[in-house]
Amino acid sequence: MIRRRLGSLWSEAGVVLAGNVFARGLGFLFPLVLARAVTKHDFGTVYFFIGTGFFVSELVLTGFPTALTRFMAAEGTKGAWFSSSIVGGIPLLAVSLAAGEALAALAHEPPALMSMVVVGLSIDAYYFGLLQGLKRFKLLASYRVSANLAQIVLLLGAVALGIDSTGVAIAIYSFVYVVPIAAIELLRRPLRHALRGTVRPDRERVRRLTRFAVPALISGTAYAALTQADLLFVRLLAPGALGDYAAARNLAQPVLLAPYAIAIVMLPTVASADQEDRWRLLSRAMVVTAALGVVLVAAYAAGSQLLVGAVLPGDYAHAASSLPVLAAALAAMGLYSILSQWWMGIGRPGPPALALSFGALVAIGLQVALTPAHGAIGAATAIAAGVGCASLALGAATARARVRARRAEPALATSG
Repeated sequence: MIRRRLGSLWSEAGVVLAGNVFARGLGFLFPLVLARAVTKHDFGTVYFFIGTGFFVSELVLTGFPTALTRFMAAEGTKGAWFSSSIVGGIPLLAVSLAAGEALAALAHEPPALMSMVVVGLSIDAYYFGLLQGLKRFKLLASYRVSANLAQIVLLLGAVALGIDSTGVAIAIYSFVYVVPIAAIELLRRPLRHALRGTVRPDRERVRRLTRFAVPALISGTAYAALTQADLLFVRLLAPGALGDYAAARNLAQPVLLAPYAIAIVMLPTVASADQEDRWRLLSRAMVVTAALGVVLVAAYAAGSQLLVGAVLPGDYAHAASSLPVLAAALAAMGLYSILSQWWMGIGRPGPPALALSFGALVAIGLQVALTPAHGAIGAATAIAAGVGCASLALGAATARARVRARRAEPALATSG
């Protein structure tokens, strides 16, 4: 059983990783093309909307969609879980829209563009949660590849037509998910499959989803405060560094490819595993993620200037200074993601929420203290410190849980 679970995790994670690498490769082209199509100021503005949109959308993205994944993987009547998660998420979408428009107004940017990002990301989150909960990992990989392929094709088309404005770039980023969703539903119909049988939402399911979703969305909002709100702080406290910092953040993203692929498969796999399998899955995943993180951070430290010079226009040279720090921060986030999805899989979203809230408070305090004087380096340092604190806190909670589990094993054997 253990070997089968491990084999399933690594084979399915491999599928997700392969799709994710290809998808991220296509997605990596989006900022590179955009950096050459618009001014450095407009490039920073686009990623201000994307980063801040992710921040305010976390109320929607990591609450009910995460709960949906867990309950669809562990229980039946999938259609009823899907419709109940929609009902529970509607009020949070309204709050996210209001918060996003308020922050856009604070930065003197059009609120409507922020709302587009929030709605687009919400559509993506629910469909991604559906495919993940159904354990349709090949479709999930195809979904990501198709979305990023459509994204770069549409951006190149806009550049060729001379309509490469900030608004057009944000619209493409926000609503590109509709293209692969339509294609997948036409060909494979996973949503129709999930909606077979009982589909009516009910109070009991909404209540159970909410009980799981609240700590998950707290964790998600704290995650966004760590990894997305930095663009808001840079925009408000060091606006001259926004373009370089946004470029560095995009160049550091490959550090998360493998950890996120493993984490995506981890939650539904752990949800249906027994206790012995769960601990074995976690230990193997953590070893692999830590080893990859060390190698990638060393590579970024040695080659950041070469990388920036090779892929970005010359006026982005200062992006190299914050790139190694951001790579280290994302490597730590990869470890946290594995731990977090493991806790979600066992049905205990509380510890990740507490750990990440602690890390977010550390990061926000350091953003305010460091960003005005140190710009991109200050913002990157704040993220690294916050993620490090969150990872250590959740790691300590996991170690305590393992000790308790080992102490309980003799008692269970005796009673058996």
